[in-house]
Amino acid sequence: MKILRKIGKVLLILLGSILGLLLILLLIIRINSTGVEEPFKDENGKVLENSIAMHEDIMINGVPQRITIRGKDRNNPVLLKVHGGPGGAGPPILYRLIGVDLEDIFTVCYWEQRGGGSAYIHYGDAIPDETITLEQIVDDGLEVVQYLRQQFKKDKIYIEGISWGTTVSAFMVQKNPDLFEAYIGIGQMANQPLSEQMSYDFVMEQAVQNSDSISINKLKEIGRPPYPDKSAEEMAAACDVERSIVNIYAPPKEVIFNPWMIKDILLDKGMTFKEKFDPFIKPINANAYIILWPTCFHVNLMRDVPEWKIPVYIIQGENDHYTETVLAREYFDSIVAPEKKWFLMEGNAHAANYEDPDRYRSIYINEILRN
Repeated sequence: MKILRKIGKVLLILLGSILGLLLILLLIIRINSTGVEEPFKDENGKVLENSIAMHEDIMINGVPQRITIRGKDRNNPVLLKVHGGPGGAGPPILYRLIGVDLEDIFTVCYWEQRGGGSAYIHYGDAIPDETITLEQIVDDGLEVVQYLRQQFKKDKIYIEGISWGTTVSAFMVQKNPDLFEAYIGIGQMANQPLSEQMSYDFVMEQAVQNSDSISINKLKEIGRPPYPDKSAEEMAAACDVERSIVNIYAPPKEVIFNPWMIKDILLDKGMTFKEKFDPFIKPINANAYIILWPTCFHVNLMRDVPEWKIPVYIIQGENDHYTETVLAREYFDSIVAPEKKWFLMEGNAHAANYEDPDRYRSIYINEILRN
């Protein structure tokens, strides 16, 4: 009995120590959660005079949406980053940690689309589901562009879309090309119904070749696209299953994320305590992802956006099986544009810029900004 009592005391002390450490860590995170963007500073710790580092939830077509604007020099050209997902708005600090922020050569605006991101955490219940449509998000994006033009006295801005963001950007440019200097597409969507079928066939073939019975059974269970009889929830769930298997057989070339990034995100002062932890309770993309996936699934830019009035630059991973590279190339070859350039990222997967930030940056400096 004495031994049991001693063990019990040790366990209580250990539990108390763990809880105490957890409280200290939460306190440290809380102190570093002011919700105020970290400014740009010189080597003496002084804020750079013409820099900008801010975020705000502004009303865009009657709905609050988060924009974060960061740049070392307001005189630089303006770049609007249009995220993927749908609804996949990540914290802007992630771009800086990976090295794809470009905030020293652009004034960068990170726009979090309706139905996702920080504003959805705060105001999601006030955003009617029926307003979360591609058409509405395109109109929202054009409002953001007008805001940026007015704030920074620019006639035109650059627009970069990744994955689903390539579709949003394409329709924005199609609707009002005069607002844009150039378009940059990463993980370019082209004919998504065909892409989904090709992706499914790819992973099924890989699973069979590797005698991967678990993946084979999962793929048989969801079936081969298209999914005319599935609900939006079922389609999104099937996509999640298929993408998890894509990640086995066409993984990113490099490890993009690591545990130290989690620490840096948790200690980022630009987010509030609520914004850091609410995504674990209320996924920041769940609403938009489910609502918009059927739309995303049926996107066909080959049919709907065959001509561009501005320069087009496409950065595509060689092993992208989310938006199949062979189709992205076919789309690139087919489009009419005043100028177009194709950049194949060898060995890279869907988020090609994340896997090779140095080449991504070089493309911007040596190709896009020189024109």
